Amino acid sequence: MKLTIFSDAVCTWSYGEEKVLRAIDYIYCGKIEMDNIMAGMISDYHDILPMNMKDNDSDEMANKILLQIWQTGSNIHGMPIMIKAPNLLSRKNPSTNIIDCAFIAARITEFSLSNKFLRKLREATMLDGLNTMDENICADIAQEIGIDRVKFIENFRDFSKEEFLNDRIATFDRRMVTFPNFMYVDEKKREHVIRGYKTKNQLIEFIDKFSNLKKRDIIADEKHILDFIKQYKRVFRVELKETFDISDIDLDEILEKLERQEAIIKSEVGNGIEYKEK
Repeated sequence: MKLTIFSDAVCTWSYGEEKVLRAIDYIYCGKIEMDNIMAGMISDYHDILPMNMKDNDSDEMANKILLQIWQTGSNIHGMPIMIKAPNLLSRKNPSTNIIDCAFIAARITEFSLSNKFLRKLREATMLDGLNTMDENICADIAQEIGIDRVKFIENFRDFSKEEFLNDRIATFDRRMVTFPNFMYVDEKKREHVIRGYKTKNQLIEFIDKFSNLKKRDIIADEKHILDFIKQYKRVFRVELKETFDISDIDLDEILEKLERQEAIIKSEVGNGIEYKEK
């Protein structure tokens, strides 16, 4: 089954949905194909400034407001974000569309790795504090996950803007103004769309309505949680809660055991906690 996801690289709700999409990938054993379409949320940072600040803006103010937008979402969806304001928006670079174009360059270069790239791009931008407006930083991310660096840069420079325009047209044609949104196209080419941030159960209900894909049994024990961390490499605590439907007390007990066994490493990142295999 293929899900088309309309989102944006720096949208806090699209980033928050990552924990749900990871749970979906795990529950359906990787059998859901996900095709991301970029909307282009911030074409000019003046659009996110309060009316009384538009004539007295600064780079610092724009990035501080961007962080506040991310924080508002993080307080609800729980995915961790950075503590300090990013260094992305400026009078020289007033739009985050260039970050969307980086994803599109990855999609053109190696579609099978593009969603992995998007996940790492969002983490780098909203959590790790990297300036993903920089072509070389995006190329580093691409190279890290196995995308050819030279081809990525070539596609970024020569083809991503045109393809990004096609993404925006596809978004506007469906009158989408908030994100993320999900679309399934059936055998008769009819589009079925659900709009807005969705919980795991809401997305499962949508998928099961149009498919008979088998779901794995979710077992919340040491073995399966460790296997999950091994599979996805960098896992946030909120993702374990989302996937395994486990209480805080039980989850903490399992994670503490795995730490004592030196099977995993726990780190504080931004306003959250991450786990990696040791």
